[in-house]
Amino acid sequence: MQDISTLSVEELKHLQQEAEALIATKKDQAIQNAYQQIIDIAAGLDLTVEQVLEYGSQKRKVTTRKTVEPRYRNHNNPEQTWTGRGKQPRWIVAELAKGAKLEDFII
Repeated sequence: MQDISTLSVEELKHLQQEAEALIATKKDQAIQNAYQQIIDIAAGLDLTVEQVLEYGSQKRKVTTRKTVEPRYRNHNNPEQTWTGRGKQPRWIVAELAKGAKLEDFII
C-alpha cells in the first residue's frame, strides 16, 4: 500500500472519489450476491421469495410471552398488583419499610 501522507490535496481528493466509487460498487455486488442466495434458497424449497418472507413474518407473530397471574395485592388499593417478578413496585417497598412482611400481600 502506498504512503498517502505525501500526496497533494488534489491527489487525495481524487483517491477519495475512487475509493467511494469502489465502495459503492462492492456494496452493490454484495447486495446482488445476497439477493441471489435468497432466490436460490427459496427455489430449493419450491417457494417464492415472497412466500419465504411471509412465512418469516408469521413466525415472528407466534412468539408471544405468556402472561403471569399476580401473586401480591395492595390492601390499600386493590388495583395495584405484582406478579413477584422483576423489581418490587413502590407500594410494596413502602409497606416493607413500614415493617410489613411480603407474605401479608399474597393473594
